[in-house]
Amino acid sequence: MRRVLALLMMLTMMLVPALAQAETAVRLVVDGVEVQTDVAPVLENDRTLVPIRAVTEALGFEVEWDQETRTATLTKGETTIQLTVGSPEAVVNGEKVALDVAPFIVSDRMMVPVRFVAEEIGLLVDWEQETRTVLITSQPPADEAAETGESDEDGEADEAGEPAGVVEPAALELLAQAHVASEVNVRQTGHFTVTIEGGLIPVDSEIFLEMYQEAPERALGYNTVRAFGMEQTIGVAVLDGQYWMQDETGAWAQMVMEEMAPTDRLSDPSALVNLNPAEYDWASATVTREAYEEAELQVVTVVMDKSGLAALIGEASELITDVRMEARYWLNDDGTLHHIDVYVETIADEPVPIRVVMQGTVFIEPWDGTIEFPPEITGAAE
Repeated sequence: MRRVLALLMMLTMMLVPALAQAETAVRLVVDGVEVQTDVAPVLENDRTLVPIRAVTEALGFEVEWDQETRTATLTKGETTIQLTVGSPEAVVNGEKVALDVAPFIVSDRMMVPVRFVAEEIGLLVDWEQETRTVLITSQPPADEAAETGESDEDGEADEAGEPAGVVEPAALELLAQAHVASEVNVRQTGHFTVTIEGGLIPVDSEIFLEMYQEAPERALGYNTVRAFGMEQTIGVAVLDGQYWMQDETGAWAQMVMEEMAPTDRLSDPSALVNLNPAEYDWASATVTREAYEEAELQVVTVVMDKSGLAALIGEASELITDVRMEARYWLNDDGTLHHIDVYVETIADEPVPIRVVMQGTVFIEPWDGTIEFPPEITGAAE
């Protein structure tokens, strides 16, 4: 599976240079001054969205962030605007207003429609097609200098009014225990979608996982990728310290662990769901209790940003300009894993932005069966 995904991503990256001269990054200029942002503005449905930091600093808003509802409240003078991640409606001074594009998260930054926000406070907004520039004209009073939300000790918001990181030791301890418990007598099944945007050929694919594990060194799994109207299944196996991989022809070959390890864990769901989160650096790791169907489970939510990426994928992290990985581990009352929700978003900005999003869920259930390894593996082990 990882070979197929790596090929898809490689093809996309190879085709991108052909677009370098055809398309340049979107620029934001306020009163003649270009606004620099840590995440580049993006076009979505012919609307420009910018990081909320650009709005607070360039347009003079104060901002508050509600982590639970993922809502930003922007205030300037008598105008209050509430924007919620994923919601197609804003609330302006208590009244709902439809948005052409719902806000979304890119690299831990909330992206908001800049024209909508600027026009709500009476600013003039124009678009210069030749230079792909959003032009905003404003003349705010001197005493209305831009202010940003400040961090507090509880980590509720950072200086741009966005969530700050909190790492709870109890969260990592729970995950370490669940990781050990998931190495024995379990079955994993999952489904993921992967999209690649910004290249010459957009990619939409699906990944299906099925893994059986008797013990840390006795496991067999299959990963199926569907893309471009085709389907490919690749198997992986561990038997008594020996590692095996099934190639595209269906043949099994013995491998060394270094060859089995994925070079790009961010695009390999099998690698992600089997990580021990306690071994990596996280922007945040928290514990909550949430309802699931008719039960209430403990949920450990971990978020990784670019600062923690190198430990996960090594030198490959240099190719990625922005990343966000969020995993939500749902735990049974006995501390074992029930399921894991994973969301990964990576962006490469050069020579033009490419956005790769992978999201899906893996379910973990008790399993007391015996693995029937392929004869090529059992025969070699005898």
